[in-house]
Amino acid sequence: MSNSTNATLPANFDPYNQAFTLLLPDGTPIEVNTSDLNFMRSFGMRLAINMGSQVGASIMLLAVLLVLTRREKMRSWVFIMNTLCLLTNAIRAILSCLYLTGNWFNPYAFLTGDFSKVTSNDMATSIASNIMTLLLVVFIFVSLSIQVWIVCVTTPRLQQLLIMSATTLVALVAIGFRLAVVVVTSHRTLHYTGWDDKHLLIVQMYISQAIAIWVFCVVFTFKLGLALLQRKRLGMTQFGPMQIIFIMGCQTMIIPAIFTCLEFYDKIPELGTQTLTVVCIFLPLSAIWAGVSTSDSNVAVSGANSHQRLLRDQFGRSPTQSPRSTQMSGNEKPSTLASEGTYSQRDPDSPYAPYHKEKFPGEHSIVVDREWSVENEEPASRV
Repeated sequence: MSNSTNATLPANFDPYNQAFTLLLPDGTPIEVNTSDLNFMRSFGMRLAINMGSQVGASIMLLAVLLVLTRREKMRSWVFIMNTLCLLTNAIRAILSCLYLTGNWFNPYAFLTGDFSKVTSNDMATSIASNIMTLLLVVFIFVSLSIQVWIVCVTTPRLQQLLIMSATTLVALVAIGFRLAVVVVTSHRTLHYTGWDDKHLLIVQMYISQAIAIWVFCVVFTFKLGLALLQRKRLGMTQFGPMQIIFIMGCQTMIIPAIFTCLEFYDKIPELGTQTLTVVCIFLPLSAIWAGVSTSDSNVAVSGANSHQRLLRDQFGRSPTQSPRSTQMSGNEKPSTLASEGTYSQRDPDSPYAPYHKEKFPGEHSIVVDREWSVENEEPASRV
């Protein structure tokens, strides 16, 4: 029987690409393919991984930002906007994940296009996700505007107004395209229709958003670059907050643009949603990193490996494993009141405190019954 069955199959038969029939609610048959099921599986997994990573990254960095920011800095507009960006982005990603658990992603609805089982909660979740994305875009551009305003404080008044007017106009254009997309998609969601005919509007929205982010980053990286060149002419070449913000500004200018281009790559279009998340992460991350370098006046140093020394000094501190008692003269052992601190054993590469090599073990300890001597050209005299 198996031989006769195999004989009826065509030579190019692909068992992974078979057609089968589903019935619509009115009894109309509709033919679907197993490749459609495979596409649904692949799309759902990619979307879940993509959105889940955004949820985790946003919540983790939000916790780090709240823990490491000083209390007096929490009232600044930059901190408030960065916090709102991370919180809004986490909510947006969670709502997008709920799409996979609702009736929109039901296999029957996905394959047949019948969304009669979609509830009002499913529609509310989709619309709320679009609205949260709009709010996120607004918060991002407000945060970028604040940073551009800060770096332009020292510029002439007219130049400052021109820069802020140009960047604000670009931001409003991007927000306007995002608002139009939210209105269209929400209207189509309520009426169970697609938005394939609005593909051009969506493309324009992504392009305007990428250009706006790029323009903002170009402005403050250019201003910071000029300031760094002036400092270099004055001999101030240490690695400090300005270099950190300049580095993060360049990253914010380049990396989101790359993710925006991936939106138009058919094989992984989901990565385009990472654009806003990358910007949300880079904005507070630069503030945290710069805050580390300004927490101590001795942190900024010069040298080829200054950034490595900066991070090692902040996160690589460790107390000495055990206090050491010191024998000063003869067999007399003085008692130690305070163990040797971390700074006495500081690595010469450390920028955090000057390194001083000990002339003898325990030089920096506080001891009792210690005999001191004053070194002169002549033999030392006891005090």
